[in-house]
Amino acid sequence: MLNINDENLVNKGDVICLRDQPVPVSDLFEAEIDIMELLSYKPILSKGYTCMIHIHTVADEVTIKDILVSYEKNEKGEIQEKQKPQFTKSFSKIICRVQTRIPIPLEKHDVIPQMGRFTLRDEGKTIAVGRVIKYKPTKIAALPAENVQGATE
Repeated sequence: MLNINDENLVNKGDVICLRDQPVPVSDLFEAEIDIMELLSYKPILSKGYTCMIHIHTVADEVTIKDILVSYEKNEKGEIQEKQKPQFTKSFSKIICRVQTRIPIPLEKHDVIPQMGRFTLRDEGKTIAVGRVIKYKPTKIAALPAENVQGATE
């Protein structure tokens, strides 16, 4: 562990990792999301929908940037695939791009499942669960050397 002079440098959502293998940080990622029941007065999910994401120990506001594919059941119970739909309803599956307010540490679900699973909540109700498919890495500044004393065993 590192000895950090200022404990305010450690925040909820920070991830301890090796210096030569940092955990990826991103503010834009693509995800596969299973939509559960949406709020009764917001019955559709579309581009621009805002809600809270809970991924490992991070809880922050996100926006649905684009819906790329939607899988919905029709009246016959058959699953229909729609490319770039305008919106989707409850109990469907989508592949979409999600924009976070600040860069958050995450990883593809296939690489580290615990860092790639999340829930979306709106007004205290879980509306969806998802997994990270891919992400756009964000460059972040390294911890200033004067705040780190060195490694201890």
